[in-house]
Amino acid sequence: MGRPSIHLNRGQIDFDSINIKILENIIINPDIKSAEIAKKINIPLSTVQRRRSRIENSTMLQKKFEIDTKKIGLRTADMLIKVTKGQIESVAGEIAKLHSKSVLEISIRIGQLDFNLVVKVVYKDSDEIYDIIKTVNTFDYVESVQWSEIVKIILRKENGLVENLLELSK
Repeated sequence: MGRPSIHLNRGQIDFDSINIKILENIIINPDIKSAEIAKKINIPLSTVQRRRSRIENSTMLQKKFEIDTKKIGLRTADMLIKVTKGQIESVAGEIAKLHSKSVLEISIRIGQLDFNLVVKVVYKDSDEIYDIIKTVNTFDYVESVQWSEIVKIILRKENGLVENLLELSK
């Protein structure tokens, strides 16, 4: 199997061991200096700068900031929704429209018979999540709504994809 590559508007990025090491370093620490990467992986600074620029300007990376919802007094939950008759996207659209201030993410799932739509929401208190669930339960094609509060994230592993790329490149 050949080395994986990402095609860009102007060329492609080959995931050789150097690009994978650069990518791993910037995923672990997006603010890391190119000089530090060069020193860590024993590659000339100019090579790291050129390759890093190409990786960062590709469409494969997304740099983002996250708000720690607990620090501002909000709670987070996943709503697990079973939608019938192929109306998943229309139900998702209704939820996004009616609860835009609370919805963090909406995803369609396959392989689970009990639910096929997951909505990650933030809320202030039990009354607010109750109102959201009550509203969603009234939508046509919604068969059931379950929810569970996220109380602690044990692991958020952002560099797992890099490890997979490393395996594929061998």
